[in-house]
Amino acid sequence: MELRSSLSTPPARHLSYGLNPLISLLKEYKLDPAPMLAAAGIPPKALEDPSYELTPHQELSFTTDVIRGIDIPEIGLIVGRRYHLSAYGLLGLAIMTSENLLAGMTVLYKNILMTWTYMLWNTTVRGDRAYVSLEALRDLGGSQQYMIDRGLVASHTIFKEALGQELPVLEVHLKQAKPSYAEVYREYFNCPVHFDSAENYYAFESKLLYQPLAQSEPETARIYGSQCENICLKLAKNSTFSDIIRNQILSSPREIFTLETVANRINMTARTVQRKLSAENSSYKGILEDVRQNLAIEYLQSTKFTIEEIAVRLGYSDSSSFCHAYKRWTGVNPSDLRQRGYTAKVPRNSDGASPAHRRKA
Repeated sequence: MELRSSLSTPPARHLSYGLNPLISLLKEYKLDPAPMLAAAGIPPKALEDPSYELTPHQELSFTTDVIRGIDIPEIGLIVGRRYHLSAYGLLGLAIMTSENLLAGMTVLYKNILMTWTYMLWNTTVRGDRAYVSLEALRDLGGSQQYMIDRGLVASHTIFKEALGQELPVLEVHLKQAKPSYAEVYREYFNCPVHFDSAENYYAFESKLLYQPLAQSEPETARIYGSQCENICLKLAKNSTFSDIIRNQILSSPREIFTLETVANRINMTARTVQRKLSAENSSYKGILEDVRQNLAIEYLQSTKFTIEEIAVRLGYSDSSSFCHAYKRWTGVNPSDLRQRGYTAKVPRNSDGASPAHRRKA
């Protein structure tokens, strides 16, 4: 059996109150969030308005600044524990009143737009084990591993809260190489943790999927779930034109795209595309550069592809062209990222998105 989240493309917007765990962490470290919010183009009123919708650029820019500002490698594991069921509002109520954990997961995955994930989620059952896995739907630049760590811990947190008891994990697998904070994974999940794996997931006994939840009220869950679906329909309509262009580029990242190529694919003139992007304070060149830079960072951080292989995947004619572009973006050579870790500047002109890496267990 496989249960998959409904997202197959990156979400256009997330609601601003999803930043609250990061805001509270900043305050604990006596750091003022105001400059970071301003740098990301997020107005102060956004934190007081639960309906305010963040663009991916705003959210990821702010998140990356927080990661750099706090400078704790395990920050994703820390923040993930703060995403309690209560943080999800109506969706949290729909999950906790579901018949069992499997039904709760179904509600969550069906209405995943109401969360703050950039991940494709799967729950797979094989025999006596259930596997919860996630894979990025877009490039996340300097936030990549943070988002993976946060997602694994946040999902485990809300699932055990829905159960009303511990959710013992049997094993954890991560795609990243063994990091400096490997022991923090083991302390949280209290099980063997494996790195350099083919995917990101944790496993537990599948019988727990069918155990009634602590606050199960199936009829109430049905009503809450219906309202969540209505909210998701509204959220799904708020893609920007820049998102459309970005997704066109990402649909075939190895192609050498021109403005005219993309315009033809969406049945517009190049001039119309330029005009619509300009109205959003964006540009075709800026989006293309941003996509390529963030994809490059993801490939360098999370794969063993050679520089030549990455260049091909980004649509460059040769590795020297790619290296020249990368140094112009970041001030360092691509090889420096793998040798010293990512410390280069993060672009602020637009947001990025990577191809969805899908899996089926």
